[in-house]
Amino acid sequence: MKQHIFVPLLTYPDATSDVMIANAIALARHMQATLTVCAVEITVPDVSNALSSLIIDAAQMAREAGALSRKRASVLTQKAVDEARAASVDLRTRKIKVEEPFVVEALAEASRAYDLVLLELAGLSRPIVEAVLFGSGRPLILYPPAPFGGRIDHVAIAWDGSRAAARAAHDASIFLERASKVYLLTVIDEKPVTYETGDYLVENLLKSGVVAEAVQVRAHGEPVGEVLQNKAFELRADLLVMGGFGHSRLREFVLGGATRAVLTSITLPILLSH
Repeated sequence: MKQHIFVPLLTYPDATSDVMIANAIALARHMQATLTVCAVEITVPDVSNALSSLIIDAAQMAREAGALSRKRASVLTQKAVDEARAASVDLRTRKIKVEEPFVVEALAEASRAYDLVLLELAGLSRPIVEAVLFGSGRPLILYPPAPFGGRIDHVAIAWDGSRAAARAAHDASIFLERASKVYLLTVIDEKPVTYETGDYLVENLLKSGVVAEAVQVRAHGEPVGEVLQNKAFELRADLLVMGGFGHSRLREFVLGGATRAVLTSITLPILLSH
């Protein structure tokens, strides 16, 4: 079945980069997927009062922010249309208009109709990533602010035997089926890990025709998220698959260490699933 990829085009306060649009089109072309870009136009509510108007013109600032968002939405959408046409990618365009405080909820809801969501980590606020990761019910690929070819040939799976890791491995099936090599990465000195399920997963992948190998690494006290990324880079992986671990406490997410690390800094595309 044809895959459907969703890419929000953020416009305020920071805009989605041209590099991210190119990465999304390259991936859609490689997967022969339909790509939907969704321009997010924001409106800023006028919260001015008599006192604030003496200091700043809040209403004027709100109008300028909205105008900037609309302009960026138009420019980014046209760029995606032009590049998709040149790459023969099936592109659809959407637009959502939302008040600035409700962008995160709108993006989580909009993402639910698609198979995969792509976001660029640079310039993103953590609430946007968390909203899509924990609220959309869809896997998310985070990209560093750098160009990547669309081909995903080597895939590394961060494996600790958890439900989140199993969910992520399943959600990455479309990439595992096409990979020439899959590595199951396990950090063995960070917390107790049951190896049996990982061995069975490798066995099942091999039986399905996927060339897979279990790889054990030691963190030696270093942050697990960095260790996993470094090992994936060493293995020349094009994609690192991880379970996004976290739970909501009074609507503030308390994240697992590896998830927190990749939401801070990444060096290669990372598929997160919750």
